[in-house]
Amino acid sequence: MPTPSKQPAPKPTKRKASTASPTAVEKPKKRKLAPAASPAASAKAAAPSAAPRPAAASQQAPPFSSLVPALSAATLEAIARMGFARATPVQAATIPRLLRHQDVAVQACTGSGKTLAFLVPLYELLVRRETPLRKMQAGALIIEPTRELASQVHSVALLVGATHAQVAADADAESSGAILPPVLLVGGTDLTESVAALRSSGAHVLIGTPGRVEDVLNRVPELSMRELELLVLDEADRLLDMGT
Repeated sequence: MPTPSKQPAPKPTKRKASTASPTAVEKPKKRKLAPAASPAASAKAAAPSAAPRPAAASQQAPPFSSLVPALSAATLEAIARMGFARATPVQAATIPRLLRHQDVAVQACTGSGKTLAFLVPLYELLVRRETPLRKMQAGALIIEPTRELASQVHSVALLVGATHAQVAADADAESSGAILPPVLLVGGTDLTESVAALRSSGAHVLIGTPGRVEDVLNRVPELSMRELELLVLDEADRLLDMGT
């Protein structure tokens, strides 16, 4: 009698343990997998992703001195005096191609450094000329869709040109010829005065809107465009919308 009563008792307990064991085993498995998979895996996944980001950022922002073809010492010093040390991605991609006289189409957002991406090679190309530009020979033409954009680019061009000239003067470097200050040609100003000023001072770099640039060039036929080193159509999509 004692033996049969003891035998059924362990059997239900075993059955209870067996029915409870799957849930008991499943719960620890879930608990072990959850902390081990989510924090550890996320930390391991974050470590590789966090490490390449600085490397990628540094690769995308090379120093101006590392660009090929190399920029002249005067251009590098002018860039440094303006407070820039590294090129933005759009500058690193654009400047070398323009210096090789390649056609470039750029799509970049505001604040990407697009203006310097064409102004730096513009002045570099003019400085590299074997034959200096004469007073009435334009070396670069920049077309903007609005007078506001033209004025903004003109102000930056004034700074780049003045800084470049100052660096050359400080170094007492013999250049191929001084680059004249950029000329702004936009509506809202007196056309007669613009024509008279252009004839008086000449121009190596023209910045303006399509209509005013066309008007001035028609009135100043002595201004030659045959020595043009660079043509920039800034905000080209807007210029096309205007029918330019």
